[in-house]
Amino acid sequence: MQLLKIAGLSGHNSGIYKISRGPKPGTILSFAGDGQIVEWDLSNPENGILRAKSDYKFFCGLYSQTADACFAGDMNGSLYRMHFDPNSGETRAWKTHEKGLFALLELEHGLVSGGGDGTLTLWSKEPFFPKETRRIAGDRIRSLIWDPQRKVLLAGSSDTQIYIVEPEHLRVVDQIENAHKSTVFSLLLHSGGHLVSGGRDAMVHFWQYPEMVLEHAIPAHLFTINDMALSPCGRWFATAGRDKEVRIWDVESKKLLKVIDRVKFKGHINSVNTVFWDKDTSLLCSAGDDRSLMLWKITD
Repeated sequence: MQLLKIAGLSGHNSGIYKISRGPKPGTILSFAGDGQIVEWDLSNPENGILRAKSDYKFFCGLYSQTADACFAGDMNGSLYRMHFDPNSGETRAWKTHEKGLFALLELEHGLVSGGGDGTLTLWSKEPFFPKETRRIAGDRIRSLIWDPQRKVLLAGSSDTQIYIVEPEHLRVVDQIENAHKSTVFSLLLHSGGHLVSGGRDAMVHFWQYPEMVLEHAIPAHLFTINDMALSPCGRWFATAGRDKEVRIWDVESKKLLKVIDRVKFKGHINSVNTVFWDKDTSLLCSAGDDRSLMLWKITD
């Protein structure tokens, strides 16, 4: 495996907590603790465009193509809807969570958010409003993914559980108890029929899914695994660690392929909070507490 650092980008004044796809192909958005949302063009990444500014930390966010709007969750539990074109509509916000809004997922006809109070909220994108809120966990919801085959949500929580939730009424239909020793920070599904989870216990767990049987456990980092991302080709996945490293893994063999660190690759100097693998450019994007966003080209 070959790895090349394409760029190291600055512009935020605080840690970056989330990277998502942008409004156009080949663009991404970064959401940070300085309350800024910045758009980056991956073909010309040196100059980011400030798209929004808030007085509160943004912990998560995404851009919805169907709503032509950006949605972002803040430290106070509010969800914002913002249009980058000022003629398209005003910025609106609703507060349905306590202790922060940490996870956000887009569905075909709406959004689901997860909060620090263990609740999920189902949202209408247009018109923008909260349709239903339900407590499903005993602690913070930190990760959300969608299973398109079974048409269910999967939610990772600080109470160590992974919850399987039907989306219409946010009802828990199954769960993995004690999935990790502590917070389940990240989840991903891949086509091989496996669920992968990463936790505060620095472990990556591979689950036979939907049977929810633990097949393999890897001590993947020295500290918390904050985020994971699957490559567009589906062969690799990346983990972001509090130990300042990004690690690349083979999906099938589960072997470690590459460690992106400060010494060898001029990587991050603080916790890596988020990773995003762009399907248009195949670039891996990482960001964290050092306020920097880094772009990586990875090939065989």
